[in-house]
Amino acid sequence: MIRGLVDYALNNRFLVMAIALLLFIWGIISFHNLPVEAYPDVANNYVQVITQWPGRAAEEVEQQVIIPLEIVMNGIPHLEHLRSVSLFGLSSLMLIFDDDSVDDWNREKVLERLSQVTLPAGLQPQMGTDWSPVGQIYWYTLRSTNPLYDNMDLKSLEDWTLEKQLKSVPGVVDVSSFGGMTREYQVLIDPDKLIAYGLSISQVEQQLANNNTNAGGSFIEQGQQQVNVREVGLYRDVNDIENTVLKTQSGTALRVKDIATVVQGPKIRLGQIGKACRFGALPREKPPSSWGKNDPCIDHAEQEGSTKVILHEDGRIADDNDVVEGIVALQK
Repeated sequence: MIRGLVDYALNNRFLVMAIALLLFIWGIISFHNLPVEAYPDVANNYVQVITQWPGRAAEEVEQQVIIPLEIVMNGIPHLEHLRSVSLFGLSSLMLIFDDDSVDDWNREKVLERLSQVTLPAGLQPQMGTDWSPVGQIYWYTLRSTNPLYDNMDLKSLEDWTLEKQLKSVPGVVDVSSFGGMTREYQVLIDPDKLIAYGLSISQVEQQLANNNTNAGGSFIEQGQQQVNVREVGLYRDVNDIENTVLKTQSGTALRVKDIATVVQGPKIRLGQIGKACRFGALPREKPPSSWGKNDPCIDHAEQEGSTKVILHEDGRIADDNDVVEGIVALQK
């Protein structure tokens, strides 16, 4: 049989060469289309549905949020498991699909089912971002040597500038921020003055909301042109909030600054992120003068054997117990 194959190949050289060339081209195309990953994604195909219900106990969240969601989500094609967690003010529903399903298709079906669920008023379930546990491709912390920028300023920079820029990178699906203090405007009301002027907290809240709006009107004619009418009422600083009129009493305007102090302050924090400088092996041939030149966390370094010990000038381990951190997530 082998002799016959060899004789056939020798007698049909051009046919055999053509078949070999086709197999070679096919191999090149297959090699270029072969998905090669440095860190293979071993996670299941899943969709996460998160619902926030502030101030509600885990039992209420389970009964009025998780159970209706599970009833609606049951029966989705390729669905293998439903896993849920109920916490105080928060619910998380994880839908795990089989390997034959397509992630985008799964999310579309879950979104269709979310429109059919009936939940308490004001609740809006949201799907989690389309990322994988092995997709945390970049971790970073923010640090400023300028004393004019404190932790609150760095947090604002992270939320309003860095996240926007990082999410514009192709393949990045989300940026998770941790730590820092979120800036907010705080109206510190004096209870005695509030009672003296016959006001309530709800009245103050309503007036602040009503005054923090822009409005548009029609237009006025100026020759052959028209000028649009617009009223700008959005707050820009503390002074705008202080001058908000609450009511008029005996012909005198009562403003927010008459009954309260307005300041910029941090939102109530639920946690904190700290960072200590790394410890790692250091080659003996590397000169001490080059240690940590590009690492802002390192002030001074000393060598003990082959281990790098990060210290401040006074000998303390370089540590920062309150930093702003971000994690860039790759799309699944």
